Amino acid sequence: MNSTFAFLVLIPALCWVIASDLLYRRIHNLLVVLLLLVWCALPLFALAGLGPWAGLTGMALLNQVGSALFGAALVLAVGFMLFNLGQVGAGDVKLMTVLCLWSAGNQMAFLIVTALAGGILALAMPLLTPLEQACALLWQRLSGRWPALDIAIPTVLTQERPQGLPYGLAIATGAFYTLLFPIHS
Repeated sequence: MNSTFAFLVLIPALCWVIASDLLYRRIHNLLVVLLLLVWCALPLFALAGLGPWAGLTGMALLNQVGSALFGAALVLAVGFMLFNLGQVGAGDVKLMTVLCLWSAGNQMAFLIVTALAGGILALAMPLLTPLEQACALLWQRLSGRWPALDIAIPTVLTQERPQGLPYGLAIATGAFYTLLFPIHS
């Protein structure tokens, strides 16, 4: 994932995930689909000498794509089981799967850092709730200045306040880590 292209695509997407999950407890399918479509174009970019896999050709490129797909398929299978047990949200599973594609050679680091960040997030939940509400109030105040945008009230301020962790923060932490500190084997 270590390239300017990945930074340009993933940094804004991860910031959106953090804000969306923190305020609305939702990871939008459109974002996940866009990340998937851009990732699918990476092998084509590589053949043109562009993107994070620019130096790869032939079998090396095929191995990179294959290992990314294998790891992502495992994450999707485990995530689907956890979703069916009611332990994780569907958006979290889809986002982790797509980010496993992006982290190709760093999938284990991504998963380990995400799990550790999730544990820290669970321990920090009593501190996170006031922060979450402060951010939601600020967001609501900003949205009041531009009523034409018709920004929805953050669900963390409503009676239907969702329970559980905004795990998108932990997922984004894992992705940020693998972006900034890639592990090369």
